[in-house]
Amino acid sequence: MTIERKTGHRIATALVAMGATVGMAGALAAPAAAADRTAGRFDLVAEVECDVFGQVTDVEVRVHSHGDGEDGELPEGDWLTFTATSGPSMDVAVEPGTSCGPLDVEFMPMTLDPSSTGGTVTATGATRSFSSSKVGASGSLILDGDGREALDWSFTSVGTYLLAFEVSVNGDLPVVSEALPLKNLS
Repeated sequence: MTIERKTGHRIATALVAMGATVGMAGALAAPAAAADRTAGRFDLVAEVECDVFGQVTDVEVRVHSHGDGEDGELPEGDWLTFTATSGPSMDVAVEPGTSCGPLDVEFMPMTLDPSSTGGTVTATGATRSFSSSKVGASGSLILDGDGREALDWSFTSVGTYLLAFEVSVNGDLPVVSEALPLKNLS
């Protein structure tokens, strides 16, 4: 009986130690907290790849962050945060591969993600505008192969706005973009 108790105690001690180690590793590997990006330059970019004949082979649409000498993807969970008087610069752009010929890239907004808490978001550029809510979307932006459109963003209410786009190149079937994580604070 004494031997069994000692063995049981050793097993319990080992299991507790293993649990603490796993718990610490999990805590150390936890992702960084999301950030509210209130300034900087960000682009919703259609990256278009083509074969040697200039035919489109791949389209990916992502949010790029530019600044501090680094270009990269917007970290997952971060928000582009706007107030009534300020917010980050948010453009729409096309980045064609070197072998792509002439391109027409259309960005059409989808309805807001159901988890969005805001009302309607509108973006206006020099050539066109679009808007989106949970119940409808309208408008589009059409850019050529190396086009860029600076947009002014406006929101009907405080809240979060997760906005994806259908992006088609030269009239082909659309690709769905990642969602723009927009937040309005006032």
